[in-house]
Amino acid sequence: MTLAPETIQKKPSRLRFWNGERLKLHTFWNSLANNVASPFVGFNVTSSGASDLLIGYVQAVNSLASGISQLIGGRIADKTGKRVRITILFSIVTGLLWLGSAFFQSPTILAISFTIITLSIGLYTAGWTSIVGEASEGTGKGIFLAGFAKIASIGGLLALALTTLLTALYPSYTMLYLLSGGFFILSAFVLKGQKEQTVERKISSSSFRTIDGLGRFYLVSGFYGVFWGFAWPLFTITTVKIVRMDLFQYSLAQMIAVGSTIAFQPLVGRLVDNHRKGGVFWGRMGLVIYPLAYMLMSAPWHLYVLNVVSGLTNSLLNIAFIAYLYDISPAGERGRFTAEFGLVQGFTTMAGSLVAAAALTVLTVSMSLWWSLAWLYLIAAAGRTIAAFLHLKLPYGGKATRTAFSP
Repeated sequence: MTLAPETIQKKPSRLRFWNGERLKLHTFWNSLANNVASPFVGFNVTSSGASDLLIGYVQAVNSLASGISQLIGGRIADKTGKRVRITILFSIVTGLLWLGSAFFQSPTILAISFTIITLSIGLYTAGWTSIVGEASEGTGKGIFLAGFAKIASIGGLLALALTTLLTALYPSYTMLYLLSGGFFILSAFVLKGQKEQTVERKISSSSFRTIDGLGRFYLVSGFYGVFWGFAWPLFTITTVKIVRMDLFQYSLAQMIAVGSTIAFQPLVGRLVDNHRKGGVFWGRMGLVIYPLAYMLMSAPWHLYVLNVVSGLTNSLLNIAFIAYLYDISPAGERGRFTAEFGLVQGFTTMAGSLVAAAALTVLTVSMSLWWSLAWLYLIAAAGRTIAAFLHLKLPYGGKATRTAFSP
């Protein structure tokens, strides 16, 4: 039986809910907080002389640790309906943790600190994605999410413009972490007074086994995640040890990437609503170019050029996959299913990242760092290509459908 989940509020009320100034301001300040420090943790650890395995861990722990805590937080958010309260609480906790991290520079301590921070971010994300997911019901999800992503990207762009200026004048990770902590706390106070949204749950006790397409989506995304995470430590090692970028150059590259993402998001929002299947496929297939590009990279400007076009794939990742997940997830339970999806990606990207880091350590014993990276980049590109085509086999019906299941 096909279900058409609806929230109790009618569409105009949902749109007023979304258009509230608190939510817009929170999105902006939270994006500032996230982009002032998080993009530089892996670069910091790599520059500090960490081992390949520690680099691999740091590059993937964000996805895994936040996925674990997001699953717990997502269930709590859906069960209690206290989405706003959860979001505010863990914005503050995350801010305090970043403030504390500003006083440590040891790679190992930073890795531990970042793990705790990402656990807190996962609980925050559980509340926030529940708010956004339920508010998107009854809308064109691609355009709706593109509007949300645009505000976040503007905040991210301003954050990276700030970090680029700061690192040019005073290249210090401590300053970045302090700013991130302050912005997280500010984003929490912006949400104070925001009312909770009432949502009617149309499916109870559902799981990935009882909703058509969800289990397959998890499986295909997990397979892709292995090769997605496989390249992550290689990227950072290339920028630090092959290209030899400094903090200012790396910050500038990140700013270019965010600017490109803002430019592409309106186009991608329309594409995803009209061509969900194409958006999901090309969101994955487009990532194949990155291992190949990094394999040939030898100067900072190469990364600048690559990041000019990266906005298309970044926008597809930001919009297409969450829109698809919202399509096949029932109303009132999107916090949990978004968290489950994050957890699947967390485990698989962590596995891929650690395998690549271990393989690099072994290969560099008998060949140069460049050749070791090149072979691993080719593996990453081949795996991503195969996994991208598997996304064409997913169902694209646009409705959450429950089926009988026999264990």
